[in-house]
Amino acid sequence: MKRTVQVLFAALMIFVAYGASAQVKYGKGDVLLNAGLGAGYYYAGGVSGIASAEFFVNDAISVGPYLGFTTYNYDYNFNNNRYKYTFIDFGGRASYHFSKHLNLNTDKLDLYGGALLGFVASSYNGNNNGPYNDPYSGAVRAGIFAGARYFFTPVFGVNGEVGYGITPLLLGVSFKL
Repeated sequence: MKRTVQVLFAALMIFVAYGASAQVKYGKGDVLLNAGLGAGYYYAGGVSGIASAEFFVNDAISVGPYLGFTTYNYDYNFNNNRYKYTFIDFGGRASYHFSKHLNLNTDKLDLYGGALLGFVASSYNGNNNGPYNDPYSGAVRAGIFAGARYFFTPVFGVNGEVGYGITPLLLGVSFKL
């Protein structure tokens, strides 16, 4: 799985770099709104829906909140066992946007990396006929991520992230306000 994520991220970077054509310019007070779907989840399988906002402190640093929702169902055929987990993640994240340091000569590509700190709450629903129960409880969550964002227009773009903490691969859209 880790190798697959690395290959997908490298392919995304090559695709974005190839299609890019003066630098992504952010300034203090700029805002990005992001929404995406994550493949997999830190604790279990499933698909994660994640939304975040980025408020620019200066031309390279952004901070803001994130909110994630994941549900994971599993049917285990032995003794008719079924269970469902629901995870809600929320907290803050900070990013450093370093495209200007790479001399990419593009106004469409944004390369960034960062860290997040938050909390995850979980719920469990199952018939408990087998070895499964609810091993998760609320916990502090920390993670890191690296991403690329490509703007098709001055206000709309797509983004991809790889990371550790919520989901290993995230694909989504971004809106610059």
